[in-house]
Amino acid sequence: MGNQLTEIAPNTPFLQNFQSLHVVVIGLDAAGKTSLLYRLKLKEFVKTIPTKGFNTEKIKITRTSENQGVPVLVLANKQDLVSALSVSEVEKVLAVHELNASTLHHVQSCSAVDGQGLQPGLEKLYEMILKRKKMVKHNKHRKR
Repeated sequence: MGNQLTEIAPNTPFLQNFQSLHVVVIGLDAAGKTSLLYRLKLKEFVKTIPTKGFNTEKIKITRTSENQGVPVLVLANKQDLVSALSVSEVEKVLAVHELNASTLHHVQSCSAVDGQGLQPGLEKLYEMILKRKKMVKHNKHRKR
């Protein structure tokens, strides 16, 4: 699933004057991807049916130099369930520690049902985007 963050979450105060951002949403079946998108757009929980094959766009994700250092936000959804993995367990299972040292990342617990954790997660993503922009700008000046 791909979309523009500024279109999904138009009322997010820290993105008001920010250019369009493209995001990629990836997750297992029944992970809550569509529910999270509806929570962001409508500010309410929408009970959905499986969207397999309905709500997707073909996206080619490659390991190229242009993707090096792209910020990664992992939303550990369904924290309202007793059986949900903790943030540290999600980090371990996804081997987040193995990401390239230049890749800014954050794992945020959240729930599409009640919205908890989404705002802090988006704010952290925004901070990582700004930090990456500074790093890229700094690296361009160093190469001159």
